[in-house]
Amino acid sequence: MRKAAPQPDILMGEAWFMGETRKMYTELSGNFETVSTEYLQEVLREIAGGASAFGLHEEWEAWLRYLLPRVVPRCHERFVDWLFESLCSAFLQVDLATNHMGRNAYDGGEVLSTLGHVIMAENRWKDGKIVVGNTLHPSNNNPAKWWGWANVSGDLAASLLVCLRLVEDKELQGWVDSIFSIGCPYWRAQLLTWHVGARPLLNERIQFPSQFDEWTANRNNKNPSIGWSDSHVVGRMQGDTIVAEAVFPQGRVSKFKSAFEAHLENADLSKWKEEILEVPELRSEVGRLIKNFEIN
Repeated sequence: MRKAAPQPDILMGEAWFMGETRKMYTELSGNFETVSTEYLQEVLREIAGGASAFGLHEEWEAWLRYLLPRVVPRCHERFVDWLFESLCSAFLQVDLATNHMGRNAYDGGEVLSTLGHVIMAENRWKDGKIVVGNTLHPSNNNPAKWWGWANVSGDLAASLLVCLRLVEDKELQGWVDSIFSIGCPYWRAQLLTWHVGARPLLNERIQFPSQFDEWTANRNNKNPSIGWSDSHVVGRMQGDTIVAEAVFPQGRVSKFKSAFEAHLENADLSKWKEEILEVPELRSEVGRLIKNFEIN
């Protein structure tokens, strides 16, 4: 992927600016390894937000193609949110636009084997369980010592949507099987939380990440959040132009819902709940949802 995407000849500039001077992201043209996480998040946010608001400019498409394989090895970094989340938002919005415009900008298999595997990186797991703080919710460094387990972590939420968009139908069942092969109570708690928050998506009442926050707000914030950093700009519109009719191929969500819920039906949910509620922070933050969880 790196060989196919050398550094663009054109500079990348900010999407939103007023006045005569436009900020240009000149640091991207230097030593990439020294570019800060915060700077990369800002760049990716400009690509996602700019493509959503103003249409896909050549510079944003070219730089995202360059950045994708180079940011993937740094997706464990974060500045408040995981860098991975910003990369997923930029990728999804650009991929929606390029497909709508009749160009297949990315090889789905390549993206799945790189961006799609980030959440399973070796440093995030030990003995079949997450390394707390290295994946899913990253920290409880706040006055309330709250991790955020009542909502879905941004890295899991983004990873599920990227993979659901790109996985081939023939690989779908195997992918869902792999999701449920993990016995970690944190992971399982997040799967149940995601299923509750994602019901409008699974029932195809909403289709785009840009609708997630609005749905949660309309439900008086009773639904768990399934959004992630900058997911609110990933949608069907670029300015006044329809980008795509849906994020997913026809029938994909229905097949995924069936496979996902079949696993839940076959799981020993009583044992899942017991093991989840044995973890103090899960019990205190998401205990009510876990106790009351039902598939339908």
